[in-house]
Amino acid sequence: MRRFLLISLTVGLVFSIIGCSSKKNMSANAKPVVETLLSATESWSGDSYSYPKGQAQMTLLRITAPVGFRTPVHTHPQPSVAYVVKGKLDCVVTEINTKVFSAGDSFATTSGETPHYCESIGNEPAVVFVAYAVVEGEPVTVPKNKKNYFFSDSS
Repeated sequence: MRRFLLISLTVGLVFSIIGCSSKKNMSANAKPVVETLLSATESWSGDSYSYPKGQAQMTLLRITAPVGFRTPVHTHPQPSVAYVVKGKLDCVVTEINTKVFSAGDSFATTSGETPHYCESIGNEPAVVFVAYAVVEGEPVTVPKNKKNYFFSDSS
């Protein structure tokens, strides 16, 4: 009985060591897959990027917008990038400058004084990650008075 117990413990220990060492070798040889989803010097609507002066602060937002939700007309004082995880967004700068972004799309957002809005369209809520490189203490979004721009407020 003792012999059986000793053999069982030895076999268990050997298998554990082999299992750990093979996992170690697998992770040492594993390489990440890195894909550039976006590299841009201007936004989807044509805004050229420049950074405001001040202490940099990185901000990453996960936004879940129900179908039919429409942002107020706004601007972003700094460059940012977005990635649509799920759903669809219809982004509008002017009547003729619009773009629909769907799950899997990444885009450089508008920047500076370009007013715009985005609306969640389609059959499911839009889930979007947005990364901002802002100046510490400054807002990532600045609401605008819609009456000063082309937009009509149907809501």
